[in-house]
Amino acid sequence: MQTLGLNIHAQELEAGPQTHYISVPEAIEAMRAGNMVLICDDEERENEADLCLAAQFVTPEAINFMLRSARGLICTSLSAERLAALKLPMLDQSDQPLQGTAFTSSVDARSGTTTGISAHDRATTIRALVNPATQPSDLARPGHVFPLMARPQGTLERRGHTEASVDLARLAGLEPAAVICEVLNDEGEAARGEELHALARQWGIGIVTVDAIARYRSQEQVRLIATTRLPIGNSNFLLRDYLEIASDQHCLTFILGDLATDRQEPPLLRLHSACTTGDIFGSQRCDCQAQLHTSLQRIAEAGRGILIYLPQEGRGIGLSAKIQAYALQDQGYDTISANELLGYPVDARRYDSALAILRDLSLTHVRLLTNNPRKIQALNEGGIQVERVSLEIEPTPENQSYLATKQQRLGHLLQLSTSHDANQEGTIL
Repeated sequence: MQTLGLNIHAQELEAGPQTHYISVPEAIEAMRAGNMVLICDDEERENEADLCLAAQFVTPEAINFMLRSARGLICTSLSAERLAALKLPMLDQSDQPLQGTAFTSSVDARSGTTTGISAHDRATTIRALVNPATQPSDLARPGHVFPLMARPQGTLERRGHTEASVDLARLAGLEPAAVICEVLNDEGEAARGEELHALARQWGIGIVTVDAIARYRSQEQVRLIATTRLPIGNSNFLLRDYLEIASDQHCLTFILGDLATDRQEPPLLRLHSACTTGDIFGSQRCDCQAQLHTSLQRIAEAGRGILIYLPQEGRGIGLSAKIQAYALQDQGYDTISANELLGYPVDARRYDSALAILRDLSLTHVRLLTNNPRKIQALNEGGIQVERVSLEIEPTPENQSYLATKQQRLGHLLQLSTSHDANQEGTIL
């Protein structure tokens, strides 16, 4: 490999010339450029380091460097959503791995590999793991690559190498997946302290700590760009424009009234995923526009509340992919099967940015306008107390079967007529 890490001068290091620490923004830039970084544990945990590379940039040369120089077990950190899409099960839950590392079944790619053990074969398998087109049947099990599941809230939930590596990939705007390998010394023990920093200087690779990544995430998930007054109907909303750091997209937050909860019930909250076809053009394939308008109306009637407009088109897969999924639905697939056929998660949305905005607004208790139990779970996991308020919209002939699919296959809390079922949206499940 021509480049392994960052060219860092001594005066740029955080702790002086004898260490090789870099800042989180520098680590993010290294990941984005396809370079390796070293992720070091907190002292109260393993106090060890892993080489880390964004999985989409893996090469046989990178794998070989990890094998020769780091010497540890090469693993691939992935999100729970990606592992679910690949149908990779966790290992026996009755076992408790050291440090709580979440191992899944090991795999090899069926195509482009021989025995699976070579650097070339392992790189091929890792690329398959992050390729949206890869199907569960494309992977042989067991194999020579070890996928790990990162916790949903990353380092804000668990301060491990797995979560730190996925956090860095996300912050760099890359696929949320990384290749990691423990660094061992010549005696086969974990490299620590000055020994680790000497290796970092030798390799030209910067060190970033898990704790620094967690602090950065808690502070830099979103950034407030501007605030203005926005009249909507008869209500005078406050509009706060937050920039989502990882994606460089905007989360528009509409606030009405006093949000303090000390002497009144919690404010209404709607987490609304952007829908160009529905919200703007009034598409009848979904109920998004009706939910958006109804949410704003209910907040206005209550005199207080928040609507966060999140950049999550197509349940997080993007506008172009959503339109491709629509084309498959025209052929008889339902909304879930269409996503799966295209290699996308059924629901790729995350709510880290929403949680960061709620923290910025000092909110810990809300009445959530939703039918989606995943949103409730995400807020609960993020430390927000949730009271659910139903947001059921009268179905139309165009979206009735779509809503039935959400009810029956995604578990949405809807009260639909039993005469319509998910099979009516598409005959191919």
